Amino acid sequence: MQPVLLSTQVFASGSFQNFLDQMRSFESGIDPAKASFYQQNLDNPVYNYAQVTAPGEIVRNPVTGSMVSEPTTIREFFTKLGVISLYNETATDQAAMFRQMQYNSLNAWGFIGYQLGEAVLISAGYYSPRQVQDGADLLDSYYIFMPDSTWANGVKQARSEIPGSGGNYIMATDTNLWLGDFVGKNDVNSFNDLRVPDKQEVVIRDVMRFNYAVMSELLAKANMTWAQALAKSWPGTDDLGNPVTVQATMSGLLAAAHLRGAWGTADLLINNNITCDELGTCITTYIRKFGGFDTIFDTPANDVNSGSPYNETLSAGQGNDTVYLGGGQNLLQLNQSVGAVTTVKDFVVGSDRILLRGWTGGAPLANLVVSDGPNGAVLTFASQSLVLENISASAVLANTSSVIASGNIYPIAWSGTSTVSNFNPLADQIRGTAGIDFKHLKAFQENGNLFIGTQAADGGIYSWIQLTGLNRSQVNPDMFVDVTGSYSRLQYTVVLNYPSWGWGQAKTVDYFVAADTVLNFSAFPYTFADFKLTQDGTTAVLSLTGAAAGDTKTLRLLNTQIADLTAANFFGVKGGSFADITIDDPSNAVFFTVTASVSGAGGTISPSGAVQVQENADQLFTITPSTGYQIQSILVNGVAQPVSSSFNLLDVAANQSLVVTFEPGSSSGCVPAAWSATTVYRGNDKVSYQGFEYTAKWWTQGDTPGEAGVWTKGAACQ
Repeated sequence: MQPVLLSTQVFASGSFQNFLDQMRSFESGIDPAKASFYQQNLDNPVYNYAQVTAPGEIVRNPVTGSMVSEPTTIREFFTKLGVISLYNETATDQAAMFRQMQYNSLNAWGFIGYQLGEAVLISAGYYSPRQVQDGADLLDSYYIFMPDSTWANGVKQARSEIPGSGGNYIMATDTNLWLGDFVGKNDVNSFNDLRVPDKQEVVIRDVMRFNYAVMSELLAKANMTWAQALAKSWPGTDDLGNPVTVQATMSGLLAAAHLRGAWGTADLLINNNITCDELGTCITTYIRKFGGFDTIFDTPANDVNSGSPYNETLSAGQGNDTVYLGGGQNLLQLNQSVGAVTTVKDFVVGSDRILLRGWTGGAPLANLVVSDGPNGAVLTFASQSLVLENISASAVLANTSSVIASGNIYPIAWSGTSTVSNFNPLADQIRGTAGIDFKHLKAFQENGNLFIGTQAADGGIYSWIQLTGLNRSQVNPDMFVDVTGSYSRLQYTVVLNYPSWGWGQAKTVDYFVAADTVLNFSAFPYTFADFKLTQDGTTAVLSLTGAAAGDTKTLRLLNTQIADLTAANFFGVKGGSFADITIDDPSNAVFFTVTASVSGAGGTISPSGAVQVQENADQLFTITPSTGYQIQSILVNGVAQPVSSSFNLLDVAANQSLVVTFEPGSSSGCVPAAWSATTVYRGNDKVSYQGFEYTAKWWTQGDTPGEAGVWTKGAACQ
């Protein structure tokens, strides 16, 4: 997307940062090497560039939709890019001036700096597009490349299918309008943040990682290896029009993906389809111009991979690779290749990390050996070696897990469930399949476990991965791979269905945030009029009312105020509006007094004394015998109840008395009462059965402990 001007410059290969610097000079249209040229032609029309009404606002032919170009001086060119105010031909530090101009350059199509656009920032997780209504559909709206004829007759937006998305449509715009929202990833909170050099450098790295991952996936689907891809070449021309052979290299392909997208670059590799951008710059031109640089990505060859002063995620290990991390805090993902030796030149213990992710053959670090070699620490594992130059073995052994760790990759699909124990959110990943976008993923926390699921078209969640022992505060973008779209679209939900929220069951949600969590009622026939909300201290309690009130189930949302709930928190409700919910105002609530006491000595009951219980609520009491005593009886209003260490007084509708009596004796054996097939048990009720304690997960009657999933087996009776 450069101005039309012949140049004989061919960039020399170098480090990854050299590659980025050269590409930014080309992409932004601001080349520090042309400082004298700029001064000499400040008011000479040496370029032929697009007409704009303002930076990023192109003028198109009203009939054909094509770009309208015109002779352009350097002063006009800088004005069209929105950087004329930054240019000073007598600046003492011209390098700093041109660098600032590069990051602020906004071309005629609204691409900024490295020619970053809305689409790629959505993919890299930085940007959430605005949405527009198209008939019955609510579509994302942003710029993607389309033929100029699309914009004929003054058309500014058009419904379009995203290439390679398998039927995902958007409302495409004729330029990048930047009307969506920045999600705050890496502290990029606005369009102006993109103009900050350090922030744009972080963004371009994430963009390239995304493009590399997409290309890798598409090559794998086509049964093509990276070795085969990098062996390819195409006919092309140099800057003077002379015929040349364009050889694929990793840096060239990364640049090509930035020009024509990862899908367009994969199409070139798989089908030899050469495409060009809005100004006729072809994909092979980028491969030629930016070929042969070091990158941060591994290939099957013996590579030199180089980072930069910025935080990087690099990969190596398929050959005998040499890695220069370059400063910053770095993650080196080591690939599996028997016999390979990887040498890291500038590893910093406590800052940099080595990660083995998705290796086959079990635990690759099970037989890790760390020793001192002639150049530094030598780590040997799984028939592979790693040399950390100028690092001692003792420094590695002092905290091995912070230096090197292994992780696994777990696929998630549209159907099927699985459970993963010991998931490490800093090393393991969830891999998306079959076109899964972050907008399809839902996360929910239940009973101390984290669930990541995919939501089907009917709103139901039938597939998920259960991550045992994790909570939603541990969820982070690095946990996901091959999931498209913005991480900000991942939503938190509470999945409600008959097994998890059955008849009469009291369910507690231990992590609910009204601002971003949705209650999913897709499995039920409820309308808003069937719901009642009651504030119980800091807990919002949802129950059923009206025709549905026979089902006494409740849903308790801890640390939630009713006033914070809106219709957006309710998904899959079958009718009505949020205003139809019955709100139980705590100021008008009816309370009853339950007088709990101990007759004589021998133990305690908690809570005790005059306990205030809201009408129709339950109240749990804990009964604890003293040493040498056991529970003799529990009387409610003079009526004997089953002996148990915990007693739940249900549906309090009047003042009541609860009296506990103890007697001398051993409290050995099972404290909870024995299970009875005819007794109704609710969530958290305890029973004893065949020498073990069991706790009910939800409402149950007649389900035998140890055989039915409703019961959680506890410790053996003492």
